[in-house]
Amino acid sequence: MRRELSDIIAMVKVGQFDLALQAAQEIEDAWVRSEALREIAKVMVEAGQFDLALQVAQKIESAWSRSYALEEIAEAMVEAGQFDLALQVAQKIEDARSRSLALMEIAEATAKAGQFDLALQAAQEIEDAWVRSETLKEIAEAMVKVGQTERANQAFQLALQAAQEIEGAGVRSLALEGIAVAMVEAGQFDLAIQAAQEIEDAWVRSPVLMEIAEATAKAGQFDLALQAAQKIEDAKSRSLVLMKIAKAMVEVGQRERANQAFQFALQAAQKIEDAWVRSETLKKIAEAMAKAGQFDLALQVAQEIEAASDRSEALKGIAEAMVEAGQFDLALQAAQKIGSASDRSWALRGIAEAMVEAGQFDLALQVAQKIEDARSRSLALREIAEAMAEAGQFDLALQIAQKIEVAWHRSSALAEVAVAMAKAGQTERANQAFQLALQIAQKIEDAEFRSLALWDIAEAMAKAGQIERAVEVAEMIDDPIERLQALADIMVAKRKAGKGEAGRE
Repeated sequence: MRRELSDIIAMVKVGQFDLALQAAQEIEDAWVRSEALREIAKVMVEAGQFDLALQVAQKIESAWSRSYALEEIAEAMVEAGQFDLALQVAQKIEDARSRSLALMEIAEATAKAGQFDLALQAAQEIEDAWVRSETLKEIAEAMVKVGQTERANQAFQLALQAAQEIEGAGVRSLALEGIAVAMVEAGQFDLAIQAAQEIEDAWVRSPVLMEIAEATAKAGQFDLALQAAQKIEDAKSRSLVLMKIAKAMVEVGQRERANQAFQFALQAAQKIEDAWVRSETLKKIAEAMAKAGQFDLALQVAQEIEAASDRSEALKGIAEAMVEAGQFDLALQAAQKIGSASDRSWALRGIAEAMVEAGQFDLALQVAQKIEDARSRSLALREIAEAMAEAGQFDLALQIAQKIEVAWHRSSALAEVAVAMAKAGQTERANQAFQLALQIAQKIEDAEFRSLALWDIAEAMAKAGQIERAVEVAEMIDDPIERLQALADIMVAKRKAGKGEAGRE
């Protein structure tokens, strides 16, 4: 039997269709005969002999083989752009699944070709509701791409109707999700909300409504955004989306509406049952309010946070936002309410550094002295000392630098003060400051920190043009890798200085 079948295929391939057909019809076994006829039809299709292939396919006795053969013919016709003929063939397919797949392929191909009437005709003949809804959705997307918005809306509605016919709730929900997302991408927000509301499974519906709300907010359609957000059942998700809508409103200057949206977000957050999740969500809302300049509201929300760590983080975020807005007094008040010593120190350091940038050295110093964490306090004082030195206030810079507790930071600050003095022509004072920095660094017991301090001094000396001294200090570094890196930095500084002098000449 296998030899007979291979012989028949060989006949077809050399164009002996009549002989092949005759030989196939003489096969006694019905299944083998059907398969032989299907193979003949397939080879005819490949040769572009669609009419002959169709005639042969209709002679196949097995309904499954006949359906499969007709599906292959329809697909080949689609590839050849013979859409009308492909549709006629697809309509002859008896197996419902094969017919649905063939019609789907025709509909998608005709939609891509811009033949939307034919695409819709093919799609609406698909019996399987899920396949029909997916196909109609893709046609709608193709219409959107070419600007046929009104027709796309109609196709989306047909897709929605088809999805509602799907029997299984889970599959129906997923189909509706796909349609709703496609509607959002097409900017059909009203329809998207309508589709999302049809989704029965809450775990599918909520993410879709979130996506709709965020997309409409980005598009500036805040009424629709709020409408979608308020339909989200999960309190945390609803709260976070409402917060994002509020932020979008702030960005376009709608501060009054943003305040309302923030209030909605707060109300939703307060309904979260899990205390930890509630605290985390309130923290995010407080930080967002602060960034929007709503400092009083932000502080109120922060005080509602039950978890101490989240409350501290929220207050730190509020303080940082106040600093960015130049509200140093308010930032200081907020920072002092922070329960966590490390977070409080971090916030105070940020305030001090911002004050330095604003040239408020005295206030920065006062704030730095309030920092409890020694490392953060040292870094803040180092920043103040360096800034004062750059401003030419060398006596104060030296006083502050010498108050720094962490030896590495103290020596590095003195080295930077020395650089500023050297640039101002105060060479003798610079040398004294460098010497003091070196003495401090050499007394550091920890080898790693000592190496880092010496590296900072060597680099500072190179910046001040004292290359030979910089090399001497670099050679004192214990760690061989850090020593080489320090020497490399000195060479870079030397080259830069050489180029600068050449430019001045």
